[in-house]
Amino acid sequence: MLPELGDIKFRRKQFGLTQSELGHRAGVSQSLIAKIEAGSLVPSYENAKKLFDLLDQLHEEVKVKASDLMTHKVLSIPSNASLARAAKAMKEKGVSQLPVMDNEKIVGTLSEKDILQRIHDTDHAIDLGQLTVAEVMGEPLPLIREDTTFSLISSLLEHYPAVLIGKKGKAVGIISKSDLLKVLLNRKKK
Repeated sequence: MLPELGDIKFRRKQFGLTQSELGHRAGVSQSLIAKIEAGSLVPSYENAKKLFDLLDQLHEEVKVKASDLMTHKVLSIPSNASLARAAKAMKEKGVSQLPVMDNEKIVGTLSEKDILQRIHDTDHAIDLGQLTVAEVMGEPLPLIREDTTFSLISSLLEHYPAVLIGKKGKAVGIISKSDLLKVLLNRKKK
């Protein structure tokens, strides 16, 4: 028995494939996939099986865990640091967010979006050196285990810019959306 046809779109997106790419790899047309996903066509058993077999194969290929994806060096900033220092660190390191940590405890996240929002919400010019990270930071990034699966990481990254990997209560790694994209792009090249 095959899974629900509605799973095709979800699983295709989970693997970062376009309808055309999925069709090419499964040996069916892009228009067939578009019609299946729109609910306007029920495919033959043979075509549905081709699609689900390919999606299952991709799932097996992607049994990647957080420990396989993470960047081991977690750049962070303390909550009492100036916003100017944080913005400079983000620019120099080429990152769009920084975990905020005090004594190795995760207390928040500072993102470019947070900084820009603070500037936008202020009626007058502000000096980034006068504000602290604590005054602008958002909620902490989710903390996951090293054995967290690719699909759960992918789901979390739909809502967060990054996730932290924890071990014994300490952040030992980080995975950003760009890290996940690198994995998907490298897989497509194979």
